[in-house]
Amino acid sequence: MKSENVEPEVDIWERLPSRADDRRNYAWRMYRIHDATRNCQHILAIGTAQSGDLGQERIDLVAYRLEASRFSMMGKKELVCQMSARRSFGVKLTNGFVIVEQKSLRSLSIGSLCFNEVVRWARHVAPNDAVLPITLLASHANSYGAENLERRFRFYRQFGIRFAVEGPLPPLQAESKPMKARELLSHEMSKFPNVDELDFAGTILQLVTKSEKLAAQSEMLDHDVRRLNGALERLLSEQRRRGESGLRFARHIQVPLLCIAFIFGAIIFRSGHFGITL
Repeated sequence: MKSENVEPEVDIWERLPSRADDRRNYAWRMYRIHDATRNCQHILAIGTAQSGDLGQERIDLVAYRLEASRFSMMGKKELVCQMSARRSFGVKLTNGFVIVEQKSLRSLSIGSLCFNEVVRWARHVAPNDAVLPITLLASHANSYGAENLERRFRFYRQFGIRFAVEGPLPPLQAESKPMKARELLSHEMSKFPNVDELDFAGTILQLVTKSEKLAAQSEMLDHDVRRLNGALERLLSEQRRRGESGLRFARHIQVPLLCIAFIFGAIIFRSGHFGITL
């Protein structure tokens, strides 16, 4: 889909969820992911950081799902995807384990969108380098079910990566065929019809504003709850006070009432009372 903004010069590292041990300078891009199956949308922030000397370059990629209700809470990070690639006597794109953490976010082109950034980097940085073999491991296939075998091969095929396989069915384990980085296929945004690239700064502002509004509403609700709890406590305290006062009054009049009852009984049952001789 149409890209609204490509490289905004906005540093919001402190606003975004982050790994405490990683303070590299990431270039961030923002996307809206449409989930037609669940009839919902997700805001995705993808950050890439390039580093390394000539011949030792590398790229690190992280992707986070952002929610207005948790945007200002740094401890509530939600990592969706994490990838890295490096150049060292060839280009190593992945270890064959590209995964989107949340099952609810799979099959939404998020993994392809992220890996597409890695492929673009490889084509630009080292077009004449050999792509080091990607090994698809049987243990990974077993972890995520046999139904994902074809999807796994289809994922790499869209980037021009082919595997040496025999037979009509995808094997549990395979290794990619030799190729140069320039032979990799990268894609424009039109490849991902359910994805819109958003204006970065505008989206951040909206998230911050909405988050602050939600925080203010939450604070007001907390204040109302505290006020109601105080009123309830005062009511219960008053009820307890009245109950204790009634109990003390009953204790105070208990002895006089017993005396009156004794005297009254003595008068009633006195011999000759009411003309009755006992």
